[in-house]
Amino acid sequence: MSLQFIMGNSGAGKSRYAYEKILAEAASHPEKNYLIVVPEQFTMQTQKELVSLHPAGGILNIDILSFQRLAYRIFEETGGSLYPVLEETGKSLVVKRVAQEKKKELTILGSTLKRTGAVSQMKSLISELKQYQIAPSELDAWAEETGEKKLLAAKLKDTGVIYRAFEEYLENRYVTAEDVLEVLAGKLEESALIKNSEVLVDGFTGFTPLQNKVLGEMLHHCQKVMITVTMDKREDPYVMKDKYQLFALSKQMVTSLVKIAGEEK
Repeated sequence: MSLQFIMGNSGAGKSRYAYEKILAEAASHPEKNYLIVVPEQFTMQTQKELVSLHPAGGILNIDILSFQRLAYRIFEETGGSLYPVLEETGKSLVVKRVAQEKKKELTILGSTLKRTGAVSQMKSLISELKQYQIAPSELDAWAEETGEKKLLAAKLKDTGVIYRAFEEYLENRYVTAEDVLEVLAGKLEESALIKNSEVLVDGFTGFTPLQNKVLGEMLHHCQKVMITVTMDKREDPYVMKDKYQLFALSKQMVTSLVKIAGEEK
């Protein structure tokens, strides 16, 4: 139950070092589970690299997963009931439907959503709001704080109307990819795969609040969590002055995870 950062410049060999370390430990402890969490688009590439580095050309107790694939592995193990996951096309169709149903309540965006690509943009906005755990009520509160910026207030209120209707439509029917991570965070404590395992999180420049929530649960239940961080050795990774400084994303990631580790003791 510890947190370890593997830091270095881009191309310094952080991933190679971490992979070789895990391969060596996995060979010495065949009874233990080792998980490598990478962005979705890198899962196959990472599997290929692990197999090529292994002396015997095989990885029996090492799993390479994205956050989404990890979620499905845990649900399969724990038997967690989950509604069907609504894919991107489905999200767009739901946004289009609820916008049509709520068109009388929309003061600005009603006509805008008829334009090509507007529904897709609204779908992406709702996905981002969910990733950062922003509720429809917060949009309404922000609209009240805009002062004389009436156009901005109207857009925030309209977005809140569509977002709320989107959530209501999905309730007890579907979940989105963002909801999957929320469910995952609550299921990790039931997983035998996670308990006493070692996890490497590689290839990320930062994490959303939902991903941080999952990592916080991992810190609580896993034996060790290792995270690669792109950082120059001359930088102090634990000092975050402002968001425009060099390696700001990496420093933000480190400081947020150190805070989470402290909260999880």
